[in-house]
Amino acid sequence: MEKINNDKPVISVIIPVYNAEATLRRCVDSVLAQSLNSFEAILIDDGSTDGSGKICDEYAASESRIKVIDQPRGGVSSARNAGLKLAQGEWLAFCDSDDSVCDYWLSSLYAATQGSDMVVCGYNWLRLEKPDTHPVQKTLGHCERFTEIDVMLETLIANRLFQNIWNKLFNRDVVSRNSISFQEAFNVFEDEYFVLDYLSKVSTVVCIPECSYNYFSPADYLKKYDCGIDAFQEVVARIFEALAYVSGRIKLPSMVKWYEKALIRYSAAHTYPEMKDRILFAKKLADNFYDGPLSHISFRILPAWAIYPLLKMKSKKEQEL
Repeated sequence: MEKINNDKPVISVIIPVYNAEATLRRCVDSVLAQSLNSFEAILIDDGSTDGSGKICDEYAASESRIKVIDQPRGGVSSARNAGLKLAQGEWLAFCDSDDSVCDYWLSSLYAATQGSDMVVCGYNWLRLEKPDTHPVQKTLGHCERFTEIDVMLETLIANRLFQNIWNKLFNRDVVSRNSISFQEAFNVFEDEYFVLDYLSKVSTVVCIPECSYNYFSPADYLKKYDCGIDAFQEVVARIFEALAYVSGRIKLPSMVKWYEKALIRYSAAHTYPEMKDRILFAKKLADNFYDGPLSHISFRILPAWAIYPLLKMKSKKEQEL
């Protein structure tokens, strides 16, 4: 086991907990099994009504590295913000109570922190609606250092490494000095907003190939963005802010594709009048971020009314998979 002698923990792991009785022990046990031992795990019981609170207290009573916060139900962003206020580590990591981590999760992230402001790892994607399938690994497959934010965003978005909070390590001093926090009014995209706010204050990001986080996507994963597609505009505004000093036209075709996927899911239960403004927003994204003459050409040349049936067709095919 890797030992680091510090008065304060090197890493604070923030774990929001809400009615996670069925998965909480799997999560916490995997965090406690880390090969890097200089960490604290902060469990925030966010008004659970099952046995989660009792489980949290049991761990805190038997393990000095675990701290527990009890608070009324406020949502995942409120819980994470409570964890940020209590955290003492030099670096910040996040873990969801229905997921688990490999024993080298923290050590592999921490090993890449020298000269970097944020470290990103890969992850194993396990789909609960398809329990017999093998985990899908999301990783660059190699180590890469980014100092140009537009290149970094396009690479991470394209490889599905940007959109989550739990596969990253953040410098707590950067978060504290800039008062970075989670937007408690958001139901979705709260991870992206936090990451973008952070990226606007730093210069170097390192991506490592290790898939050390196990993400168990819920069975209703595809419905998650139905009620949050409009929040995407907040994410886009933050991306424009983060890229304000990039010279020349910005090429982020993967961001257009990311929004298109959300739009496809949204179209399944919405009419064209309900979709029109959102399709026009997609056309604006395509006009701003395409990277070649054929890139997102349907959004760039077709009128909104012609795009709608194409989205419906894609939505039907997605539901049949």
